[in-house]
Amino acid sequence: MAPHVRPIARFVAVASLLTLLAGGALRAGAVDPAVTQDAVNYIDSQQISGTTPATGSGAWDSDPAFEFVTSEAVLAIGEGAQTGAAWSTSSALTAVQSTTNAQGTSPMPFLDLVAAGSLSPGKAAKLIVLVAEPLGLDPTSFDPAGNGSPVNLVAAMGSGNPDGSFGPAGAFNQTLFAALAKKLVDGSVPSATTNYIRTKQKPSNGGWAFDADTGTNTDADVDTTSLAIQALIAGGVAPTDPSVQNGLAFTASQQNGDGSWSAFGDVSSESTSRAILAIASAGYDPNSSCWRDTVRPDLAGSPYGAPDSALVALQGANGSIAGPGSFSPAFSTAQAVQGLERQWLPIDSAAPQTCTGPPGGGGPGDGSTPGGAPTAVPAGVPEGSPATAVLGTPTFTG
Repeated sequence: MAPHVRPIARFVAVASLLTLLAGGALRAGAVDPAVTQDAVNYIDSQQISGTTPATGSGAWDSDPAFEFVTSEAVLAIGEGAQTGAAWSTSSALTAVQSTTNAQGTSPMPFLDLVAAGSLSPGKAAKLIVLVAEPLGLDPTSFDPAGNGSPVNLVAAMGSGNPDGSFGPAGAFNQTLFAALAKKLVDGSVPSATTNYIRTKQKPSNGGWAFDADTGTNTDADVDTTSLAIQALIAGGVAPTDPSVQNGLAFTASQQNGDGSWSAFGDVSSESTSRAILAIASAGYDPNSSCWRDTVRPDLAGSPYGAPDSALVALQGANGSIAGPGSFSPAFSTAQAVQGLERQWLPIDSAAPQTCTGPPGGGGPGDGSTPGGAPTAVPAGVPEGSPATAVLGTPTFTG
């Protein structure tokens, strides 16, 4: 299986030169570590009590057949355990195994039951992407409880349908997760799958709908669009490709003034975190207007809110990071941690993109010179800083 790189962004000032060392996506370095720690502590506090994994003990879902939150929480806990420059699967695994409820039950037995149940291609792929690979567990012999009954998640995911999709028609997220899982276990996404994702983009606005509708029956949404962009990048599609640029343009059109995104009319930490991951996967710094101004030049020079700050602003006194319309505070918080840390997700990312500021200049930090002449600013470098982007050698540890 292909090793996964933990994305890093380390800034070193040498005279007037600021060099960006990046391996994969652009990691958030300005977020106070206490934000993530408080969020992970909140997730820990929401574990279901008891000693019966079949009813959710030690996990965040009450039924293995309807797992939805637990895999997201597991990845967030793994994110919170990272301390080095490379993603450590052993640190992530230890952290998850050590996360227990009051009765001493961890999520691992529950995950074992999830895998032993009826797995759709998408569910198997999601377990590969969010649990098996980041924890260093073999996806072809997945046995989180260590009870000697392993499950082959790769076989359960399968090779896809003839058109490149995975799962039943209309279950588009299954295809998107399968694309990411294929990148992890095979090192590449099947070309038929990448092409299938392309064909399901709405020509009207550049977004994707959860049921793959390309017409007007189902609206495009930020969450699906963000996952589709990540899948395309994992499939080797260039960030300058129209499919990616149009997807980012749709994402830009949905952003709120404070930097957040909404779902069903309410500010959503889930949608905000998903958009952050898509922007980072395309090689841009989500906290710079650079990406927005590139895909939506009509907005260049207008105020821009940093998404990381928008997520942090949603954190409550109990550590949760959830908007008013949250499906589940634990689910919302877990996805928020993933979006803020950007260590495991996105699975793959483009090289840092170069942007130019709008003619006329909008003041310091807009990517232009004071006189208005555009100057190239590498994506991911703090705006207003002279810099040259240099790719560093990524590292990976067990």
